[in-house]
Amino acid sequence: MQIDRTVFTTGHVTVGAFRCPLNYPSFRDTGPTERHLVVFPRSGVWIRHAGSRAVAADPRVVTIYNAGQEYTREPMHPDGDRSDWFALSSELARDVAGVDSDRPFRFEFAECDARLYSRQRLLFDRLDAGSCDPLEGEEEVLGIVTTVLRRANRDATRLSGSNPKHRALAEHARAELVRMATSSQSLGALATRVGASPWHLCRVFRAVTGSSLHAFRLDLRLRLALERLEDPRADLSRIAFELGFSSHSHFTSAMRSRLGRTPSAFRQTLASRRHPPVRV
Repeated sequence: MQIDRTVFTTGHVTVGAFRCPLNYPSFRDTGPTERHLVVFPRSGVWIRHAGSRAVAADPRVVTIYNAGQEYTREPMHPDGDRSDWFALSSELARDVAGVDSDRPFRFEFAECDARLYSRQRLLFDRLDAGSCDPLEGEEEVLGIVTTVLRRANRDATRLSGSNPKHRALAEHARAELVRMATSSQSLGALATRVGASPWHLCRVFRAVTGSSLHAFRLDLRLRLALERLEDPRADLSRIAFELGFSSHSHFTSAMRSRLGRTPSAFRQTLASRRHPPVRV
């Protein structure tokens, strides 16, 4: 079973897809990383860097690794660990991070907003389809990694004085939202599952993540929608219904507002980049 697939590589930049199902024999520990990389989850999984606490790595997070980083994972989502990764050579990683070290990436995680997630997904699909010029691809990967490192520094500063119990509660709530992203659930039910009062959960979650619970779940649903929009035969109204949107128009409005384009436009873009027009 191939769980790691390279889709683009040059002398300094490599991009790949990691797809590790729950039943993979080494799901918990697939060994240390071989490259300096940033990883964009498509599903959700608990990730623990060696010597650090476990973090809910969901589609609103970017995980960051130096070459040789040891880590383990625990299941969160039935799809296992599905992610796309962007790697830099040691020389380029030190240059981008501005650190002359074998471990140039200082932080392990960064928040990923909707626009950054959309940007990396569209680039990944172009690289996977072979429809992106190598120079453009390398430059865009550098831009994405630079953005991630900048946000990781910002997030670490914001969370440096936060209560560890509050961070743990927010992580628990994130995992529950990922696990039940497509279902309707009340604030009270979610609060009960994570062992907190509704008011305390809302306050802590916003303080730690910078997002409300509802906005967080909406972002998760939109990112899951991108998976389904890759199928040109999928009915948009059915996708909206299955992901928990109240209507096709609600789905369209939310995607346009947060990702910058409608579901139809996204599907056309994904299709055209997987099947670029033939030039004569």
